[in-house]
Amino acid sequence: MQKISIIIGVIGLLAIGWFLVHESSIDYVATVDDELTKLESELAALDSADASNDAVAAAKNRIITRLGTINASLTASQDRTLNTNQQQMLDDGLVRLQQMLVQHQTTLATLDQSADQTSVANSGVIITTLTQTIRAIQEYLDIPMVILADSLRNATYIIDGSEVTLVDGVATAQAASGSVEQTETRYFGNEVQVDLDNDGREDTVFLLTQSTGGSGTFFYVVAALNTDAGWQGSAGFLLGDRIAPQTIELIQNSSHQNAIIVNYLERALDEPMTTDPPVGVNVWLKLDPTTMTWGEVEQNVAGEADTSVMNLTMQPWTWVQTTYSDGAELAPKEPDDFTLTFNANNTVSISTDCNTMNGTYETNDFQITFGPMTMTKMFCADSKESAFATMLEQTQSYFFTTRGELVFDLKFDSGSSVFR
Repeated sequence: MQKISIIIGVIGLLAIGWFLVHESSIDYVATVDDELTKLESELAALDSADASNDAVAAAKNRIITRLGTINASLTASQDRTLNTNQQQMLDDGLVRLQQMLVQHQTTLATLDQSADQTSVANSGVIITTLTQTIRAIQEYLDIPMVILADSLRNATYIIDGSEVTLVDGVATAQAASGSVEQTETRYFGNEVQVDLDNDGREDTVFLLTQSTGGSGTFFYVVAALNTDAGWQGSAGFLLGDRIAPQTIELIQNSSHQNAIIVNYLERALDEPMTTDPPVGVNVWLKLDPTTMTWGEVEQNVAGEADTSVMNLTMQPWTWVQTTYSDGAELAPKEPDDFTLTFNANNTVSISTDCNTMNGTYETNDFQITFGPMTMTKMFCADSKESAFATMLEQTQSYFFTTRGELVFDLKFDSGSSVFR
């Protein structure tokens, strides 16, 4: 814990030093750049050092001396106005400071187990303190606040107007003042990679859940931008309470660059929360990288399918892929190996990579059940027919996407299958 107190003190004093900058302090700006380089080296050494009292004391003395050098150059200044060049140099220095905190925050968050048993439990408080220090510097210098992290599972997101900083994918906080209940925010998944800000790096869109100690579990769409200095989290877009998430897809048309479609199941207004969500919904979203907020975009542009008129019998459906919740994937060897043809008399005909199958199906709203299947008996080595038949047995519901796809939702949220 001494190590953390020293580093927090260092950053706090450095912030105070920055607040005293004068117009005539161009030499100071160069000094700060040099001192930041040395400070970075000493932080790295402190991270790897044995956290003994002697090592901590020596590091503390070196860092205090370094801050004294910075403050000495400040006291020689007479005018407290920053010119444009100095402002830019200090902005660059702030970015360097942020990068230091990102680089070293793993050590800050996972203290030596030998230090004391409360260290790891308090790591979220420590990271929050560092974040508050950065914010104070940014507000003084009038720099837009950006909180960066070493991974999207450690980034800060805005959920219903409040900052939530994840630590290894989870954040907990007191639900209300004086309450014993905890609000838990957790990484859920359904990741899709897309360059949201056109900087040449792939960013990530995924789902978070938040529960407040009751029966509700609320789902949010968030994004994490992959920047030079670390991961920047967005505001969350609320989908609903206890929905059944399906897929997140990139919109494939020129009218909506870098926009996504989120597919999920929800309940009708008159249905109790104890029932499984039966109604297929899709929402089209686009992130504003400047404000880091989501906006809905217009659906059903030219070339997109109208899901309200799509049905099972409208065409033969070709199996594309099955994705399971554990990350496993199953797909045909050839694109046209498996097709489903639904008939109006509730029969279904199936061609596979080896045989043909025939059977029945029943639907109730968007719930679907397949009956027993008859099959020809040809043997084919390496056929995926058996796995495909098992997937049909596990199917419990379906919905259509604006890309013209049929999606089967498997039982127990175990996965989904896509047909075109």
